[in-house]
Amino acid sequence: MAKQGKEKIITTAFTLFLNKGYQKTSLNDIILATNSSKGAIYHHFKNKHAIYLAALDEYFFKLYDNILIDDSTLSLQKRIKNRYTFFVDLIDFVEKSGGDLLFPIRRYFLFQLESESDDIIRTKILETLHEYHIEIENIIHTSIKSKEIKISLSASVIAQQLISMIEGIAIHHSTLEKNSKLFLLQKYDEIILPYISLLTNQNHTNL
Repeated sequence: MAKQGKEKIITTAFTLFLNKGYQKTSLNDIILATNSSKGAIYHHFKNKHAIYLAALDEYFFKLYDNILIDDSTLSLQKRIKNRYTFFVDLIDFVEKSGGDLLFPIRRYFLFQLESESDDIIRTKILETLHEYHIEIENIIHTSIKSKEIKISLSASVIAQQLISMIEGIAIHHSTLEKNSKLFLLQKYDEIILPYISLLTNQNHTNL
């Protein structure tokens, strides 16, 4: 029961942070939204910042573990799409968490950026993003080794280009109001898939 109470606080606070922003969300807002007492909140967390850190762990760090999957038998296109879909599902989750929340990409970025004031957390985020980059680079390296990739470029260069495309889609469309999942999947077909087809010398309409 205590675990469920703690999880409810984290989930509810995350939704409030997305809707109102960290600064405008008070501890009293969290108490009212969870239908809890101040004592119940303090039983699990010493302050609002501690709740934020718990939400960041739950909805950023743990979610990134999902990209570390063993799909080495799949094609390059399917493996990259698996990682891209992770990002899409994350934004879709954010949109639904706030009750059809508008501007989900921008709100999630703002939620994450709140950690900039904490050196330890900022370092942990950078390390997590670095692991994501390494994961993509390892996938590319495997495809080069198997000769699935036909173009003579290093794994690091190709990985950086792919990551830049993914990040570019997210940043460029951070003002997307709603229906983010469908839109972002369309962008994969328009931007990422043709690039992978170029790497593998295939017609992407057949992938």
